[in-house]
Amino acid sequence: MLSNSTIKATLNKSNLRVFVSLIILIFLFQFTFNLSKAAVNSQEQVISSNHHLLRPLHKENEVIEVISNETVNVGDTFSVKVKKIENVHGVPKIFFDADKIPVFVLSNNWYRSLIPLSADSKPGKHILEIYYKGHAKKIDLNVMATKYPLQELTLTKEVAALKASRTEKALVAKTLAVLSNTKLWSGKFIFPSTSPQSTTYGVKRRVNGIINPDYFHKGLDFAAPYGSSIKASEDGKVILVGLEPKGFVVNGNCIFLDHGHGVITGYLHLSKVLVKEDEIVKKGQIIGKVGSTGIASGPHLHWGLYVLGKTVDPISWTNMIIE
Repeated sequence: MLSNSTIKATLNKSNLRVFVSLIILIFLFQFTFNLSKAAVNSQEQVISSNHHLLRPLHKENEVIEVISNETVNVGDTFSVKVKKIENVHGVPKIFFDADKIPVFVLSNNWYRSLIPLSADSKPGKHILEIYYKGHAKKIDLNVMATKYPLQELTLTKEVAALKASRTEKALVAKTLAVLSNTKLWSGKFIFPSTSPQSTTYGVKRRVNGIINPDYFHKGLDFAAPYGSSIKASEDGKVILVGLEPKGFVVNGNCIFLDHGHGVITGYLHLSKVLVKEDEIVKKGQIIGKVGSTGIASGPHLHWGLYVLGKTVDPISWTNMIIE
């Protein structure tokens, strides 16, 4: 039989083992709990620090906001404004009949494209597509027909046979392709001459009894007297001065002004040029004198307005502000 002292010693050892086991279990439980909590906290910190990466790129109810002409005719300039979306990088993509159109920054809140509808544009339905910030917008544009008159014109055989020189073609084409990001005009364009208008934009011509089906008058003519003043129709930069002795057979002495965003004006058949290339001119500034150089039946001013290299009716730019 065990003594009382032996039984007490055995119980003390047993209790000690139980106590140690409990301590170990408590330690392991606390360690596991702290480790789990640390992992959760770490994950929360990662999520918090990368919250901007998890933020959706756009709200589901956000759409492309567009302002454009309500009606448009052949010969007009079609303006499309797309409202900027905050905190979004990148520029909208705009297509007109599948052709990509340049987009410019108009202000802090708007992008804008200008679409030229030259006199040879087809009336009827056209498709405008806008892609921006994961959204797409399609607009069916109905272009109304414009009736242009037929004009009889008689030229000498020598003048009628004249064609643009290689130099003239190359320089004019390069000039009309200019796309400056800075918009220089701010209001309605003014007429460059106060003389009566003679031949309007888009007119078909029968020259010496023959009609060229591909031809239309690409500007507005003024029956101005020889040597009368020509004014800049808006603020701009002189990007081309062409001279008849230097190969400008068709246009004669001429000036082309860049107004920014693909808008350019041309002043043809001058007797004198009073500005130089790269010169900045102001609206209403006298830039030249009327003449009859190039292909001309007599003294007059031909004023052309080009958008993205294509001619449009300049009168519409004098009737309203086109942003």
